[in-house]
Amino acid sequence: MSLIPKDQNTSNKKPRYFKGWNMVAAGMLISFYVDGVGFWGFSGFFKEIIAEFGWSRGVAAVAPSLHRLEASIFGPFSGFIVDKWGARRTMLAGLFFAGLGFMALSRIQNLWQYYLVFIVIAFGLSAGSYVVVAALLNNWFQRNRGLVFSLLVLGPGSSAILGGLWIYIIPSLGWRTTLLLAGLGFWLFCIPLTFFVMRDHPKDHGLNPDGDIEETDNLDTQDDKPVHRVPLKTILWSQSYLQYVGVLFLIGGSWSVVTFAADILSSYGFSSSVTAGIFVLGFAIPSLPARVFAGWLADRFDKRFVLSYAIALQFVGTVLFAIATIPLVAILGAMLIGMGIGSVSPVRFALQSEYWGPNVFGRLSGIQMGIAGIPAILSPVFLGFMFDYFGHYRIGLGLLAIPLLLSAMLALTIKKPEPEMAQ
Repeated sequence: MSLIPKDQNTSNKKPRYFKGWNMVAAGMLISFYVDGVGFWGFSGFFKEIIAEFGWSRGVAAVAPSLHRLEASIFGPFSGFIVDKWGARRTMLAGLFFAGLGFMALSRIQNLWQYYLVFIVIAFGLSAGSYVVVAALLNNWFQRNRGLVFSLLVLGPGSSAILGGLWIYIIPSLGWRTTLLLAGLGFWLFCIPLTFFVMRDHPKDHGLNPDGDIEETDNLDTQDDKPVHRVPLKTILWSQSYLQYVGVLFLIGGSWSVVTFAADILSSYGFSSSVTAGIFVLGFAIPSLPARVFAGWLADRFDKRFVLSYAIALQFVGTVLFAIATIPLVAILGAMLIGMGIGSVSPVRFALQSEYWGPNVFGRLSGIQMGIAGIPAILSPVFLGFMFDYFGHYRIGLGLLAIPLLLSAMLALTIKKPEPEMAQ
């Protein structure tokens, strides 16, 4: 017979199902839609917009740069909002403005309207992004964060399928109608899912992270002692964090490859159906197992080496994309780019959480989003004007691959912070 009272004997048992997995599933679906419209999907809309208005690539690329500029400015601010007011409220506001922005984009008639609408879109996509979802999930899980983050980024990874779908249906409905429907999707799908499913903290359900039952009569002996907090400023100026931000800065400009992907493939002479197929078969499908595999590696091996491996995939893919003359090479390049982009996200989240802890996750994510936004602002305009000058994208793509190589090497040198740095 057990000497432990029955109520104490069961107090440590977890519930059969942990509500945190609801957040993971909802985050995947929301991120699938957000990136399927604002990231992968915009490539098809961008191609049609410049074709209708006859703008040069360089001039048209200023709008995605405004998007990145607004995201860069809002990123640090949103990080503080998430930590102070919660990810759920931030997401609801962001998804509302993202939907409004894309519906407004479907009605533009001139260049200044095009630029103005992108400021609204940038605000919405930044506040509704999977980075904000990751900050929310960081509250719900402590063990196996690499797995959780890798599952989360299956959403934005598979969203290339949605990007290919837009490319496929635009010829039938027109880009304006398609954009209007895409904007409505934020309101009819993403906002209800966020409102009814997402919650900021497991304590609201009487739980600890990972589904552990809260215990009040068996406190850890350290719980009644003051917890030492390293000032945020100290973390920001530490060698390890500066190296980490440097890695993200160097890969920031590579995102423009996806913005121009549909137009790049069109300039190579590939048809719309081939372009849509490359989005699905190239960017999307191979990235899904790559994301889970990267999260698995991050839970078992040095995250710096896994991060370097992920960036190296993106580097090789960009080079192949630059030299492609047949669909097979373009598909191979797209596969590696998609696998690299997909693998970077869960690994960097897991590395950040391991090195600096959960309490400053939102603020650090926002700050590095702002810094990485600098090359992301410049690269679309750079790539657009390179096309205007040379008549092709190959040289521009080759030059954008160089920072990726440097980033992969820098990732290996990130110095592990002192244990007290973890918040």
